[in-house]
Amino acid sequence: MSLTLHALPRVVGALALLAMGLPGIAGLEQAPASQRMPAVRRIDIKLAAADELNPLIAYRSALIRLAMQASGKPYTLTHCEVPMTSTSDLRYVELIKAGEVCNVFVTSAGSRLTEGLTLIPFPIYLGGGGYRVLLANPRGMKNAGSITRIEQLKNHPIGSGLDWVDTDILQTNGFEVVKGSYLNLFEMLKVGRFDYLNRSIFEATSELGRYGTEQQLGLVQDMLLIYPEDLFFYTTPGRDDIRASLLDGLQKIYRSGALATLIETHESTRNAKQYLRSHNLRIFRIKNPRLPAAERKAIETYTLKWLK
Repeated sequence: MSLTLHALPRVVGALALLAMGLPGIAGLEQAPASQRMPAVRRIDIKLAAADELNPLIAYRSALIRLAMQASGKPYTLTHCEVPMTSTSDLRYVELIKAGEVCNVFVTSAGSRLTEGLTLIPFPIYLGGGGYRVLLANPRGMKNAGSITRIEQLKNHPIGSGLDWVDTDILQTNGFEVVKGSYLNLFEMLKVGRFDYLNRSIFEATSELGRYGTEQQLGLVQDMLLIYPEDLFFYTTPGRDDIRASLLDGLQKIYRSGALATLIETHESTRNAKQYLRSHNLRIFRIKNPRLPAAERKAIETYTLKWLK
């Protein structure tokens, strides 16, 4: 191809620029690899959950979604599940440690199940996990009216789980505790092995409907046991992306009031607020020596006025 004299200066100029090492046309179309924006990594959260239809599990999922949306980080949320056996919690912990099938677990502060896992230092109920009510058999319901001091309550045996943090808390505070597996506790209460069953304010109503049929069990309406305790998210060691983004989002929805709104409106928590406001409660406060320092600080930092 021949060049005209009119086009020759432009060609010479372009060759000169290339010789000087300035970027040519190809450089304008694609930046060097070192200057390209890195792709945003999606955070895959795999929550250990035995029953996704359980409102308590649904609350945990809703809380994670709300927090991750507030964090602005791209994410996915799925549930991992293992068969319900007496060792299912231990199985979950092993899966969390491995981090492939599951990477987020919810349990009580101070639980032995947290060993080897990484804490996300934010109480999911803003301290509400330490608000406890008592399920009772007919004998316990009859006696409850005369209990005005905590020393009187300690004269009545209380049922609690085999490996529950609550069991150690009650025993340390001088209560007589009868231990059993979760499902057996309700049958043990019915036949009078103990007078009261210590349950979270979020759990009692649904459990009463499920296991307290034919007027066999009731809820002591105006008695509340309080100790510093809550549930926390724990994650796979080394998953700083999950810990940092989830904690950031939780802090943001706490400051904005979105978390308080979730608690006020979610089906698993809204009745608890109503219960606390609608009764002239006899309140018994006890200590929790099993509460680790990090979880204690979190409960003291992120709070909600449950009693108004």
